Amino acid sequence: MNADLETSETEVERMRPRLLALAYRMLGSAADAEDAVQDAYLRYQQVSDVAAPDAWLVKATTRLCIDRLRQAKRRETYFGPWLPEPVAETWAGAGDDSLELAESLSMAFLVLLETLSPSERAAYLLREVFGYEFEEIAALLDKTPVNVRQIVARARKHVDNKDRRFHSTAEQAEDLAARFFDACRSGDVHAIESLLTPDAVLYSDGGGKVHAAPRPLTDPRQIAKLLAVTFRKFYLHCDESATIVNGRPGVFYSASGKAVSLVTFAENRGSVGTLYVVLNPDKLERWSFSGPEPINDTASEPQS
Repeated sequence: MNADLETSETEVERMRPRLLALAYRMLGSAADAEDAVQDAYLRYQQVSDVAAPDAWLVKATTRLCIDRLRQAKRRETYFGPWLPEPVAETWAGAGDDSLELAESLSMAFLVLLETLSPSERAAYLLREVFGYEFEEIAALLDKTPVNVRQIVARARKHVDNKDRRFHSTAEQAEDLAARFFDACRSGDVHAIESLLTPDAVLYSDGGGKVHAAPRPLTDPRQIAKLLAVTFRKFYLHCDESATIVNGRPGVFYSASGKAVSLVTFAENRGSVGTLYVVLNPDKLERWSFSGPEPINDTASEPQS
């Protein structure tokens, strides 16, 4: 292999994290994103004389993701609330080199994208998150620029009408997480409820594999009671680790090296607005045996 070819392949391989970031935000699954990107690279290796490898790979990855979304029936057949597969900050596709990319990694945003059609999702992400021009997106999606503008405008209106994200600093988010999870560990229902918004929602994803709430919980008192009981069970039977889940503070529970649960939340003006509890073991496989060091904190022992 000559030096020029080696350099070219190295440059192309450097696209992988960005392609993974796009595919993950399209599919909500790290495993599926890795498969889609690998398929795109395999197809790239089978063609020759590609004038713009970056654009070719982005187009191939986008089209593969659209095809996967159109074929998937997870929203119709999934048992209980569906949540994205959670990823750690060390995962290659969890890049945060821009504010837009970091914000688009959150559970709240990914769940919101589920309300868009595959082509709307692709156009919206390419424009609003990855910064492509309308003409570039049109070439990637085989549409006209006018059509792309219409698709993005429709998706933007839909997302903006539902997106209530409150952009806090990392310090503010960590402070709220510390106070909230301390309250959950204490088992004090009133303390937990005081940190929830009046319209708080809890989504619990067990995927039919483990016990989980079959529907979203929308009553703050009910949510607080459930968290008090759940965190006590976790305290008694699991190791707890503070971690970052999709760019947000969270807690990770494991037993004998196997992941049991990940809990994170979306902040709404200084309070906990939406809680995401991932219990489906299929979505926690990459967290098993690789979580952060357990917390050894007896100060927060649950009340009897």
